[in-house]
Amino acid sequence: MVLEGFAPYAGGGMMSDGSPTPPVIACPECRATGRKVGLVALDALLTEEAHSRLGDGECYRFCKTGSCDVAYFGERAAVIFHLTDLRVPVFQKSSEPSRLVCYCFEYKVSDIEDEVRRTGGSTVPAVIGQKCKAGLDRCEEMNPQGSCCLGNIRQVVQQATPKKADV
Repeated sequence: MVLEGFAPYAGGGMMSDGSPTPPVIACPECRATGRKVGLVALDALLTEEAHSRLGDGECYRFCKTGSCDVAYFGERAAVIFHLTDLRVPVFQKSSEPSRLVCYCFEYKVSDIEDEVRRTGGSTVPAVIGQKCKAGLDRCEEMNPQGSCCLGNIRQVVQQATPKKADV
């Protein structure tokens, strides 16, 4: 038995023994495992039209695959939010140097790359860490991935830092 409004790929239906099907954790388009994201991110980042499609009691996951057009998908219902449904570009899904990597304090990839080129390193991770410790961050709300950006920041710093063989 499948409940009305639920896609065949999604959880939310019933198994033959009457138990609920498990939630979907893989993106319905690229099949990568999505990371749970709080409703606060979707509330803040979805366009008005997309926001009207939020399901009551639904849990959502974030797809970070760069080549996939899906931003969020529901675990139980066939609700998918694409990049065009968001008010902001998604760091993981763009290669533009001008894209934000820190949504709370508005650091761009190009800011970090420029600092690494000039100084050989970056103070951005430490600055963001201090601001987070002071409670000035709003990662769950501002960042499309629904969590802290420091892992992404460190990745940008690492990629911008010349390797010893490159010097």
